[in-house]
Amino acid sequence: MTSPNTADLEKRDALVEAMLAHVPFDGWSMAARDAAAEDIKMDTADAMRLIADDADAIDAYTDLSDRQMARALDALDPRPEKISAIIRAAVLCRLENAEPHREAVAQALKLLARPQHAQLAAKTLYRTIDRIWRLTGDRAVDFSFYTKRATLAGVYSATLLYWVANPNADRARTEAFLDARLREVAMIPKVTAPAKKAAEMGLKMAGKLMGRMPMRRPG
Repeated sequence: MTSPNTADLEKRDALVEAMLAHVPFDGWSMAARDAAAEDIKMDTADAMRLIADDADAIDAYTDLSDRQMARALDALDPRPEKISAIIRAAVLCRLENAEPHREAVAQALKLLARPQHAQLAAKTLYRTIDRIWRLTGDRAVDFSFYTKRATLAGVYSATLLYWVANPNADRARTEAFLDARLREVAMIPKVTAPAKKAAEMGLKMAGKLMGRMPMRRPG
């Protein structure tokens, strides 16, 4: 998927949000896309251009979720200042925003776990954790860039999978699970484990969502 211009991004966001009502029944399918396009009176050809297949749909949804997470974090009053608190709040904001669409998230994870979507899984996970780190103000470009993202990939993935697998867990239990993962990787206030060990642990925790795809720093 190429980066859309502002007008197309707004249209794509509207289409994705309309799809969320249909995904629990039709999955991240083109049937869900077409039904959503009809709901919002979007031309079918336009919808096909914006979302060509299930991979496009999930890519668009995760990108929208990332941006909603950033807005929700910035709207907090007061906004957290410490790195660990920002990371914690960002993850919780993302889960809170996704709460009405838990089934859609579960459906997306099932698709991302398929071998043919390994590259997309790595891309979307990397994009999310990179955005979270940038929300902390982190601008590191040395090896810590990779270790921080690998470690957070593990924390975020584990927490997301726990949240999906435990629909009856209240917010306090989810927060406790996240806090435990953050303590395990010593992300308070920074990654203190040896760089290589931290990277390996993060990638291992990320599991199927990360696959074996190497992360690349954006140019």
